[in-house]
Amino acid sequence: MATTVGHTTRPIMHYWSMVKDLDDSQKLELVTLLVNSVKPSVEKAQETNYEEHSVKPYTMEEVNAMLDAAEADIAAGRTTPHEEVMREWEEEIACEESAELRPYRPALCRPSNSLSKCRH
Repeated sequence: MATTVGHTTRPIMHYWSMVKDLDDSQKLELVTLLVNSVKPSVEKAQETNYEEHSVKPYTMEEVNAMLDAAEADIAAGRTTPHEEVMREWEEEIACEESAELRPYRPALCRPSNSLSKCRH
């Protein structure tokens, strides 16, 4: 493993040669300093990760609002029928499978308005 200092990459053994002769208490102090130097960034990453992935249940009002919006989309024709979605999905799978069978040719599948269309 190598570490980067500025524009110079040094192998970890470079640093080991500097600390190998330290006594145990000095090594422990060095390790403590190193751990404490990264602790704030690790704690911040953990807090950020928790905040981003915390799950909040929907209220009944939110669920009802989503259902109302979905029903309005269906009534206005702003949806894609299940049969069409399944047909396009099967076409995409067939396209990907045919591309995998010919690895020497680039895949020619390109996204369209809904799902990808195969252009082989």
